Amino acid sequence: MNQRSLHPFAWWSWGIGIAITASQSPGTPALILLCISAAVVVFSKKSDQPWAKAFSIGIRLGLIAFVIRMIIGVSLSVPIPGNTLFTLPTIPLPDWMAGIRIGGPVTSERLSITATEGLTFFTLILAIAAASALANPKQGLRALPGVMHQAGVALIIATTLIPHFVMSIQRVKQARRLRGDQQRIAFRKIAVPIFEDSLQRAINLGAAMESRGYGFNDSATGRRFGSQILLSSVVAITIGISLFLAAINGAAIAFGFGIALLAVGLVVANKSTKRTRYRPQIWKGAEWIVLATSITLISLIIYKNQSTLTTSAIFILAISPIFVAPKEKQMITGVKL
Repeated sequence: MNQRSLHPFAWWSWGIGIAITASQSPGTPALILLCISAAVVVFSKKSDQPWAKAFSIGIRLGLIAFVIRMIIGVSLSVPIPGNTLFTLPTIPLPDWMAGIRIGGPVTSERLSITATEGLTFFTLILAIAAASALANPKQGLRALPGVMHQAGVALIIATTLIPHFVMSIQRVKQARRLRGDQQRIAFRKIAVPIFEDSLQRAINLGAAMESRGYGFNDSATGRRFGSQILLSSVVAITIGISLFLAAINGAAIAFGFGIALLAVGLVVANKSTKRTRYRPQIWKGAEWIVLATSITLISLIIYKNQSTLTTSAIFILAISPIFVAPKEKQMITGVKL
C-alpha cells in the first residue's frame, strides 16, 4: 500500500510560516537555522518528481539575490558610522540625492547590516522554493475551490505537460546521439519530433477527458449571484484598505465586511459549480500539526524576542514537519515482476 502524501496546502502553510518569520528580522542565528531546517526537511521528504528540483533552483536564486544585495549595500548606501574596513572611490551625486553616496568608507557595521538583509532575502526565497519542492502542484490545484475550477483545469494540464515536454527534448537528443548525429544546432530536427509528440499527447489527453465525461454542470443563476457577491467583497476590501491608508475611521468595519462577503461569495459560487472529485485530498492529523507549528512560529516571532530560547524554539518549530509528514511518493520507473 502506498503511503499518502502530505496535503500541499499544509506544505505551503509551513513555507509561508518560515517566510513570514524571516521577514520579521529574527536575527542572523535564527535566519541560518531557518535555512538549515528548510534544507533538512526538503532533502528528507522530497520525491523524485520534476517539481522537487525547485529547491536547488531556489538556492541559486537566493545566492544571486544575496550577492546583488551585498554589492548594492557596499557600493551604494547611506553612510553608517563605525569601524572602517576599507574605502572605495567616491562618485559625487546631485544635491537632490543628499544622504546617499556611491563608494566611500565601508564599515563593519555597514557590512553586518547588509549581510543580514541579504540573508533575509535568501531565506525568503529558500522558504518558497522549499514549499514548491514539497507540495505536489497537481494535487494543490485539484484541491482549489470550485469557483476556480476552470483555472485549475488549465493549470493542471500545463503543469502536467511541461515535464513531458522537457522529457521529449531529452528523448529526441538521445535518439540523435544514438544515430551518430553530432550537429549541435539542429532546430528543425528537434522541433518537428517534439511538436508532433506534443500534439499527439494533447489529442490523447482530450480523448481521455472526453471518454471520462470530464466537465462540470453549474447553475447560471447561482454563478451570477456568487460573482456579484465576490465583486462586492473586492470593492469593500478596497474601500477598507483605502480608509486605512488615509487614516480615516471605519477602515476595520469596511475590511471586515469585505472579508465576510468574500467568504459568502466563495460558498455560493462553490455550490453553483457541481463537479466530482477523483481521489480527493485528505486533511488529517499530520496536516493539522504542520499548520499549528506554522501558526506558532509566526506568533512566536511577533514578540520580537531574540533570546537563545526563542531561536531554539524557531528551529524546532521549523524542522517539526520532518517528524510528522510522510515522505512524498516516488516516481515509478519500472515494472514490478
